[in-house]
Amino acid sequence: MPRHSFSISYYFVLVVAIMAALTSAQGVSDTGEKDGNAIYDAAKTLSPGNYVFKSATSKQYLSFISEGNLVVPKSSHHPRVWEIRKHEEKNKATKYWTARGQNKAGNEKCISTRWTVGDGQGGYPDAAVLWQCETDTKKHDTGGYDPIVTEKQLWLAVPDPKHDGYFKIISASHLFDMIPTCIDSKTISGGTKLTKCKVDTDKKSLLWKITKVD
Repeated sequence: MPRHSFSISYYFVLVVAIMAALTSAQGVSDTGEKDGNAIYDAAKTLSPGNYVFKSATSKQYLSFISEGNLVVPKSSHHPRVWEIRKHEEKNKATKYWTARGQNKAGNEKCISTRWTVGDGQGGYPDAAVLWQCETDTKKHDTGGYDPIVTEKQLWLAVPDPKHDGYFKIISASHLFDMIPTCIDSKTISGGTKLTKCKVDTDKKSLLWKITKVD
């Protein structure tokens, strides 16, 4: 084999190996599409309205803390009410939904998926946080910031087979190409922790009792 052919082949293999390593580091999953479809198929369609989310482990409600605009499990006696809006794509209903509330200043915020690059390897979704609502709302004022990716404000509710009325709340962000993430009952700087999960993940800290209050 000519020397230049060997060099080209070597560098091609090297580039492929590097790209594969980066893909793995960023959490891209070989079963991503399969896992995403399984989650979407299992998800329950929530009707529009007002809801409360109660942790199966801490018994605390997912709350909106106006100071700092934080979404965290907080009080077990004073539930925070969230407005759920169904998401449509091309005028067709989906199982996705957004959850929103207002802070003391009257500004509307939506539960959103935060992406962090803290691992130095491309990043990953690490927390449920509160950002201004840009999905399922008529007003699309970004306030001068880059628009929020729609999927980062969309969620799915997957019922748990062992605990009646309890659900995993799963982010739509990278649902079909990375390992899915669920809202945990643990807090993290800036919000509530997102934990890797699949449709059959059996972890009680990922379960929330979703109750409609109107």
